[in-house]
Amino acid sequence: MDNTPIIAFRDFGFQYTVQAEPTLYHIDLEVRKGEKILIAGPSGCGKSTLAHCVNGLIPNSYPGKATGALTIGGKDAFSQGLFELSKTVGTVLQDSDGQFIGLTVAEDIAFALENDCVPTAEMHETVRKIAKLVNVEQVLSHAPQEISGGQKQRVALGGVMVGDVDVLLFDEPLANLDPATGKQAISLIDEIQKHTGCAVIIIEHRVEDVLYRPVDRIVLMEDGRIRFDGNPDELLSTDLLPQGGIREPLYVTALKYAGVAITADMRPSYLPELALTDAQKAQVRRWFASQPPTPAQPEKPVQLMVKNLDFTYSGGHHALRGISLEVHKGEMLSIVGTNGAGKSTFSKVICGFETAQSGKLTLNGLDLRTLSIKERADHIGYVMQNPNQMISKNQIFDEVALGLRNRGVAEENIRPHVEETLKVCGLYPFRNWP
Repeated sequence: MDNTPIIAFRDFGFQYTVQAEPTLYHIDLEVRKGEKILIAGPSGCGKSTLAHCVNGLIPNSYPGKATGALTIGGKDAFSQGLFELSKTVGTVLQDSDGQFIGLTVAEDIAFALENDCVPTAEMHETVRKIAKLVNVEQVLSHAPQEISGGQKQRVALGGVMVGDVDVLLFDEPLANLDPATGKQAISLIDEIQKHTGCAVIIIEHRVEDVLYRPVDRIVLMEDGRIRFDGNPDELLSTDLLPQGGIREPLYVTALKYAGVAITADMRPSYLPELALTDAQKAQVRRWFASQPPTPAQPEKPVQLMVKNLDFTYSGGHHALRGISLEVHKGEMLSIVGTNGAGKSTFSKVICGFETAQSGKLTLNGLDLRTLSIKERADHIGYVMQNPNQMISKNQIFDEVALGLRNRGVAEENIRPHVEETLKVCGLYPFRNWP
């Protein structure tokens, strides 16, 4: 591994122009070629800001004041434009849809090559090689919007790999993927890193999922500062992750509940190599056997009833088949399934965004099929996977108040409701922010 850092933060700090306080404080961090680094931390800790400094979105798109030094490829990062930095750092965004340029997968992968005026024959050959490497050969003629979430991420990765970059930066690559597809994504990142030898930076809070394949270092951030930078096994032998609001791997938590002391030499960061003594295994079995059964829940009235629900898209895809279930008052229900299983479609049918061809759908005895989308919104609140698609106002207060205003609630009654909601959500200090 080359010992010269590709990226070097030296006592670096950053404050956005629109904010009163810095987001990053005294960051000292080096990234070398061939390293795979996980940067983790709770929402608002500064990890996305750190990523934006690396890929040039700061200061080129998000201006602010920087202190200290940041060099990328041996040059001052803030003196380089986005185009120049893109030759060193390739970024795969959390929302792959926001990264697509071409009308087809092949065109999207070829975009950077076209900009560099690569000859057509050479371009086609490069696209084929990259498509094979990221396993999207079978969808080259498809529109990016037509393929699955996992395939979209592979296409986005292919689009940045054609530039032969030194650093691949993944901004929350697992956010929109189910666990199985997430494992495939982490495996692909691991394969690409081994194939290219480039540095890989993964911004993610799902630590256990990233550790499906080994990483060299974990950088744990909290309140704009680096709290830990080092060996993953050493980190998991501490309580720093739960203390920082990050869920540690469930198997580590289970071992702690069983009374097993976690040490770095047990290799807790990589489950296939986790080393437990026979005594520790026996200790875990005794703890598991001692757990009481889950207590029976009291019967509650049915609030939402779905019976024999069927839905087929206009293109002929039969997304829902005979769905029947009951949701009781006060119940917390999780609907799980792989990408494409029908989870989002089911939600859209409940909210009225799509109309089922057959079946029964009632809420507190009221037939939802007789209600418009606006009328259903009086009874059902819906949070989309991508919240950016829901935001239409310029300030947080006005955004939260929008639903009440649309329902004709008096303005003097809106403020106390909105302020209480913002306090519950921890957003009251930001109520006047854009």
